[in-house]
Amino acid sequence: MNGYELIMRVQQKMQDPKFAEKFNKAVVELNSIPGLQQEVLKIAQIQDEKKREKAMDRLPNKAKKAVKEVLRMLEA
Repeated sequence: MNGYELIMRVQQKMQDPKFAEKFNKAVVELNSIPGLQQEVLKIAQIQDEKKREKAMDRLPNKAKKAVKEVLRMLEA
């Protein structure tokens, strides 16, 4: 998905209060790690699952959980 599609999907899903709460918690965690937000946006745009997993493996362990949660929520 490209950046525009990603933004549209997040905006649509943010209408659900439960999703918004979980998403905001994950984003706060991601924002606590410098430079991670840009990396997550790049990873979210990777279509190939193997390439996405490789990119996630390069992330710090603390960030992996939050990134996986965000991606899982966006794909649901």
